[in-house]
Amino acid sequence: MNVKNCMVKIIKPVLSVFPLGLVGLAPFFRGLIFEREMSIHHYLVAMVSLLALILLIFESFNAGAGAAHGSCQKPGSNGGKANEGQHLPVRQLAASPYFWSLAALTALYGLSFFQAINLREGFFTWLRHLDYLLSFVLVFLAAGIWEKDRPQVSFVRWSFTIFAITGTAVAAGGILTGQGIMLIDGGLIFNRLASTFLYPNSMAAYLMATLLMVIHLAVQNARPLTAGAFAGMGFITFLAILGSQSRGVWVMLPLILAIFILGQTARKKVVLFTTVIFSLAIILGNLTVTPQVQQIQPNWVAFLYTLAGCLTTGIVWGGCAIWFQKTSQLKGASNAGKKPLLQKIPAINGVVKPTLLKAGGCRRGLVTVMICASLILFAGAALIYSHPGSAREAVISGNPLLNRLMHINAADSNLQARMVYYADALKMVKDRPLLGWGGGGWNSGYPAYQSYNYISTTVHNHFLQVWVETGTLGLIMFIVPFLALSRGLLYLYRARTTRAPAPETWTVGTAALAIGMHSVIDFDLSFSSIALLLWFLLALFAYWEAQRQQLTQTSRYNRSTNGSGTIRPAVLLILFLSLASMHLAAATITLRAAAAKAQACTSAAQKGDNNRALEYIQTAGYLDRWSAQYPMAQARFLMAGIEYTQDLQAKEALANESLNLASRAVELDRYNSDNRFFYARLLLANGQLEKALTEAERARELKPWFIKTYEELNSIYINVAVQQLLRGQPEAAGDNLRRVLVVTREAVTQKDRLPPRLKSLWDRNSDLTLTPALALTAGQSAVLLGDYTGAGYFLTRACQAEDPNAKAVAQLWLGVALQKSGDLTGAELQKSACRASPEAEREYTMINQLVEW
Repeated sequence: MNVKNCMVKIIKPVLSVFPLGLVGLAPFFRGLIFEREMSIHHYLVAMVSLLALILLIFESFNAGAGAAHGSCQKPGSNGGKANEGQHLPVRQLAASPYFWSLAALTALYGLSFFQAINLREGFFTWLRHLDYLLSFVLVFLAAGIWEKDRPQVSFVRWSFTIFAITGTAVAAGGILTGQGIMLIDGGLIFNRLASTFLYPNSMAAYLMATLLMVIHLAVQNARPLTAGAFAGMGFITFLAILGSQSRGVWVMLPLILAIFILGQTARKKVVLFTTVIFSLAIILGNLTVTPQVQQIQPNWVAFLYTLAGCLTTGIVWGGCAIWFQKTSQLKGASNAGKKPLLQKIPAINGVVKPTLLKAGGCRRGLVTVMICASLILFAGAALIYSHPGSAREAVISGNPLLNRLMHINAADSNLQARMVYYADALKMVKDRPLLGWGGGGWNSGYPAYQSYNYISTTVHNHFLQVWVETGTLGLIMFIVPFLALSRGLLYLYRARTTRAPAPETWTVGTAALAIGMHSVIDFDLSFSSIALLLWFLLALFAYWEAQRQQLTQTSRYNRSTNGSGTIRPAVLLILFLSLASMHLAAATITLRAAAAKAQACTSAAQKGDNNRALEYIQTAGYLDRWSAQYPMAQARFLMAGIEYTQDLQAKEALANESLNLASRAVELDRYNSDNRFFYARLLLANGQLEKALTEAERARELKPWFIKTYEELNSIYINVAVQQLLRGQPEAAGDNLRRVLVVTREAVTQKDRLPPRLKSLWDRNSDLTLTPALALTAGQSAVLLGDYTGAGYFLTRACQAEDPNAKAVAQLWLGVALQKSGDLTGAELQKSACRASPEAEREYTMINQLVEW
């Protein structure tokens, strides 16, 4: 029994603190958007879940003992109520709509995995949501444990402090990266601050939520130094939001702040504080975080201004805290009917005098800090005017942040592009409305539905992303928490003056609402660090709602305390935690082991040890049965080995095995056009011409807006036509050769068929033009069809290829076209091409079998 009590005493503090670390540290690992960092989080969550499992098992035994003997009482407790207090968080969790909606969403991601178009992406997305669900449970239980064991300290207040520090660190990292003082890989994107998130808009959305917590802490804290420190954090956070140049956050922030202020009891203080930090941040933004500032690397002037702004904000708000404190004390004395001579009042003399003495000490400290801030400002001004004139102009020029904000309109290309993403997502939903396309379905399937040649791995709307991936049922489950949140905020607004924790809980709800609202226009929740913060906040809000319901349903809880109502939820939660945590850990270990084998395969291949490389990749494919890349890599290795094999039966066996592996890869990632093209080439090499053409056409349908698709398709058509000519099938070959010319015209005229609105959004970096590779296949087709004039046009363009072998082959075919049209220079051009490349020489042998001279 003593051992059990000792273990409980160890596990409870760990369980109450670890969830804060799991969510608070997440942004520093590239936002947990990549699989490698997220896998580490999976291990940690699984480990903490097992600790929670042990604690629940011990408390379930206590519950059983309590049912038999009255309760497992602590000294001074009153039996049944003590037992109720211990196990109430489990029953509250079981009754929470937030828990059940996230659990249902996780289950739907699991179900959608079985029909996912990319099984590997679907599987890992399911694991991500299992991580979110376990984290939600841990936060909910931690809040209950914290309240029972440390009632004098607010778990919400500690959470706010952790996230305030985290947000400030992220913001400071972004600012210092922009100023060239710190180096964060990907921390600066197109002159916009991104910090550890690698994407400016997502960093701004995360900081918008933490900013609300900083404001709450600064306003509610009565200690001048602490309040001033939080004020400085608020300045840094808002400055980073400005530097992100996220117009969506800028537009949304006033609305979020209005909602936030609406539910606060000290509204005037909140308005005053936000005015102070926002005004100073906007004034200094042009000197600290603009693109002009980033032109000077490192920019110590900007750093000094940032530091001065932080100190000034802290000093001003610290002074305000002293003033609020004195005003409150004087008002309290006045309301109590005391005389103005406070020194003669013993009750006040014992309280106010020490406070004023402390205030005097604070004032001396503030004077010192003000002197330091003045020196920093003076140093910054001196550095500015010591720079050349061009540097001064770069720092004191017009504010580009405000210019960017003023250019928001309905015709903005980013807004128009996102409208197209949303329309394309709805096309995908229409085809699979019930259970969706599985996790990662948009990224794998959108090229088949896109309206023009954009590249976007996410929908830029998480509600639509969930709808695409899990269908209508998943969307409903994702909306339910926000509906429950809105209902809870409405109740909280009505009770904000009667319930002590109302301002804290309102801040929790507003921060969660801010993240949810911004996820409507961007892919913030694709970053697991932001998704974890959202579910952390919803868990805190859910716990508060459960506590509120407890007060109104006390009699019903008391009636069920000594029955199975206490044991059954605990047993179910134990079962869930055991299965979920073990599955999460085991699956992640398996996937990471496969990735390690794939890395070893790459190293072995670089060293020339192909046999060892093949063994590694086969082991990786055995461990990770859902990934298409491992069987595809095996197929490539086997095809490369055919060249070094002399035995005809062994060659045939290798060819058949590579064909089977490529077919399996296509099944695992059904909307991957590159895999289908490779499979089509293997079918072509195996003599299955019709099937090869079918796979190639399907590959074109899956990615119709990229020139590489048409190059691959025409290459396969040309090879099929050549084999048909060699087999004595000129009519079938002619059809395929004419199809090459049709495909070429389709490619280069694809943009012309778009409406003007989409033409304006066209990505010129991936344009559909007549490339040398596409021109080569069109020229070859024209030569074989006897159109030597048309062939000359295409092959002249093909001769502009940068690759020497491709250029030599194009010159060879151009020589054939010239010779067939009566130009005597064609023969010399053919000889020159054959001398330049062995590949052109092999091509010449094949041409002699096809062309009649």
